[in-house]
Amino acid sequence: MPYASRADLRALGLPEAVLASIPEAEQEAALEAASALADSYLRARYDLPLASWGRGLTRAVALIAAYDLMSRRGYDPTRPGQENLRMRYEDAIRWLEGVAAGKVDPGVEDATPEVSSTAVQAVTRERRWP
Repeated sequence: MPYASRADLRALGLPEAVLASIPEAEQEAALEAASALADSYLRARYDLPLASWGRGLTRAVALIAAYDLMSRRGYDPTRPGQENLRMRYEDAIRWLEGVAAGKVDPGVEDATPEVSSTAVQAVTRERRWP
């Protein structure tokens, strides 16, 4: 399950007019791939799959997917005025690196069940048979 939806991709990644020319299946594939990339960083600190996550992770995935989608269409970050998309992608990667290093709290809950702080005490009794 991707950490961002196509609605998130529109809101955070690319304008709706640009996404209109990209098939929905391609958008979904980019979101899945970006989420898999995010997992490679998250795995350093969390048990996957995540039970919940914050908007920061959603944003990072949307930005990575947006960059990947545009790169497949010939996006050239060296053209004047086009560097913004690449910078946003690089910012998302740095954010994920911060998560992996423990410097950034992404507001996630992993799927590992919590261990109660109350210790369970086992009582054993010796049974004597007559």
